[in-house]
Amino acid sequence: MNNSATTRNISKIAIEYNGNDKGTARRIYQNNLVTEDPEHQFKEMKTVADRNKNVKNWALTGYISPEKSIGDRLSNDEFTELALRALKKIGVSDNNQMVLDIHSSTKQKHIHFIVNRVDIRGVNTIKANKIGENFGKAVREVCQEMNLKTDIEIGKGKKKLMLDALMASLKMSRNFQELIDSMKNLGYRITLSQNEKVGISGMRIVRFEDINHQTEREYKPGYKLSEITNTLKISDIKQKLKENQERTLKFDSTENIQVSVNANVNEQEDSTSVSRQLENMAKVLLNPTFTAPQDDDLLKKKKRKFR
Repeated sequence: MNNSATTRNISKIAIEYNGNDKGTARRIYQNNLVTEDPEHQFKEMKTVADRNKNVKNWALTGYISPEKSIGDRLSNDEFTELALRALKKIGVSDNNQMVLDIHSSTKQKHIHFIVNRVDIRGVNTIKANKIGENFGKAVREVCQEMNLKTDIEIGKGKKKLMLDALMASLKMSRNFQELIDSMKNLGYRITLSQNEKVGISGMRIVRFEDINHQTEREYKPGYKLSEITNTLKISDIKQKLKENQERTLKFDSTENIQVSVNANVNEQEDSTSVSRQLENMAKVLLNPTFTAPQDDDLLKKKKRKFR
């Protein structure tokens, strides 16, 4: 399951966004908050956060976005359980203020959360160090406990299919644009990265149906080439594209030579045919045109008798 968690100093806009989602968001849980109005909820949270002046980035914000096939069959109660159990593993307790909202305006249903790191007693219960990594680990643990596939398990299958598609596309592509177009036809988006020194230096591949435009700014979907395979590097791809290009040029050159040879052969055959026609015409012209009358032999016999 894709997930994210970060600590920051928020404004009321964050709470408004969390509870809106183009008018489709659904508040599924809130704790230690009196009101449901975003502006008032922000004031409540900020009042509690101010009890601990040592905590500057007092809010924990993030989301959990499961694979569509999993998210579609999870009930809101199961979503809530998943989020609360994962948050509890990183220090959230019943004394923390929080809001959980289901977002479903995109094709992948996901859950957003905002938690006050300072609890109602003024204690900072959530450590900021490696919070994203720790939260991801917590989500995977809860998934295993709930018999749900983790992001790692799902990722292995996706990476294998991506690599198969990439290898198939490499067989026929002669440049990066053809590779991008070929992968697009197979349902994948390739994003290239480059620098001035080596030009194209890397790529990220994502399945189109996995792109969640609502969380794309926070979480880059898909995988880098190095995450998909450790046996194929960007330099190998460049070499393969170059070989395919050279093979195409060589084939075109050979084909052009063959066409030229065939044309010469045909020309020679045509020339020989003309020569033969001229020779036959000459023979016809040189043949005698006078033929003796049929009675010449009889006339000769009569002359012999008179002698």
